[in-house]
Amino acid sequence: MSTKWTLKYSSAAVITAIIIILMALVANPPMLQTPTYTNTNFVIMLTDPPDVPAGTTTLSLTYSDIKIHITYPNKTAEWLVANVSGNINLLSLINMTQTLTNITIPTSSTIDKIQFTMTDIEAVINEITHNVTALSNTLTIEIANGYVNQTLSGVLIDFTPILVEIESTDDYGALINYYVLVPSATAVIIEDIVESQLKAGTILKLKESHKTQLANAEEEFKKNVNIISTSLAVNDDTTTLTVTLKNEGTNDFRIVGATLHGEFKTTQTQKKQSDRQEQPSIRIHPRTIPFKPEDTSLVPLPGITPKQENEHETPNYPEVTLEPEETISLTFADVIILQPKNKNTGQTTIITPIVDNDYRLKLMGQGFQTIDIIATP
Repeated sequence: MSTKWTLKYSSAAVITAIIIILMALVANPPMLQTPTYTNTNFVIMLTDPPDVPAGTTTLSLTYSDIKIHITYPNKTAEWLVANVSGNINLLSLINMTQTLTNITIPTSSTIDKIQFTMTDIEAVINEITHNVTALSNTLTIEIANGYVNQTLSGVLIDFTPILVEIESTDDYGALINYYVLVPSATAVIIEDIVESQLKAGTILKLKESHKTQLANAEEEFKKNVNIISTSLAVNDDTTTLTVTLKNEGTNDFRIVGATLHGEFKTTQTQKKQSDRQEQPSIRIHPRTIPFKPEDTSLVPLPGITPKQENEHETPNYPEVTLEPEETISLTFADVIILQPKNKNTGQTTIITPIVDNDYRLKLMGQGFQTIDIIATP
């Protein structure tokens, strides 16, 4: 057989073989190999240096609905829920950390937010148990540098609330006290986790390196959220408080409340049973008034007000979120008033700052920011 015919038949055999292979591939396509990732045991921990009134021995709350916002290695993102709840005494965590739970996540994920809910808050003050109202029951906290590249890692929440004691009046005009929790928190990724911290309830001493990380996170908040201006004015019984903020960072920041601390003038009006005439009495004493942001307003929570006559009704105002480069002004311009549940009996109490006195305004949320202001006429 000639060389020409040999090449012809050899070429035909090769082409036939290629066709057979292609048909086999179409009928049975190769399986794409799914990338595999190692897993990380991710621990959620809490530490807490609360600001509480003298005589407070217990500040306990129930936590639940813990969520982390996670971006997986494949770039998909979701809120991952840790189905866990428990009760914790915050005063037991001064310079200590406690493990709330741990979850398994793929290594090389990124955690940029954590959220949890607080309920059933109680304080024991001078051996008396008091129910506590939270200005915000749910906290959402941004986490910077949340890339997780180790098989044992975690997040440490620095919960720094203020427990505010507030005077109010009952149906008969008698003074009563109740308590409001103004929450604040920051969070950082912790890499030097030990095996014992995987177990929920584990309490360990807070490391100096972790204190430094938390302090840096607070400073980042103060640097990024700039208080541009504040003013506090008094006109008769009307108080006007304005604070203007700008987010100069690259992440969203949340403000859940504010407190105004100093000496206030308290004017109480007691109605006489005989002729129903009002008898005002005035006294001056230090106190802290909490405010809750609502849109661009600051809403005081000094006690039972005309807007909150139902004792079972708990106001739930939205938090204020500042986006990067956003500026917002929050204002209160009204009379701060305590009013008894029964308007026909008891005392009406009006609270006003004192002109020329110094006051301290503290903004609470993701970290806190403090500024001193003077009351003007």
